Amino acid sequence: MLVPRQQYSRELKMAAMREIDSGKGIAEVARMYQLSPKRLETWKGEWRAKGEELAFPGSARPQSRLDAERIAELERKIGQQAMELDFLKKALRRFREHPLPVIANGGASSMSKSGKRSKRGQP
Repeated sequence: MLVPRQQYSRELKMAAMREIDSGKGIAEVARMYQLSPKRLETWKGEWRAKGEELAFPGSARPQSRLDAERIAELERKIGQQAMELDFLKKALRRFREHPLPVIANGGASSMSKSGKRSKRGQP
């Protein structure tokens, strides 16, 4: 039976390497992060060979793809909201230019439509 390989984030690897660079021993860092000292030795070799920018690219790539997808989704949403704002601004401008007539209850204009007279005003 195959056991799935443990994957560690780039952030965890970089944090462990910075701890080692700060002067802490590999055994101490291994205990802090609950990792094997052998694994830390492997990461340290890769980090020293490639440098901080190029080391551990494996988990950085999917994150950048997720970021790109998220950015595209947010840009679509911003575009949709911009269209909605434009629509609402146009509607508001129309209402300001051509306001609807205000009709008060019991006023002459409200009675003219129904043809009924108010009972209060009659003797």
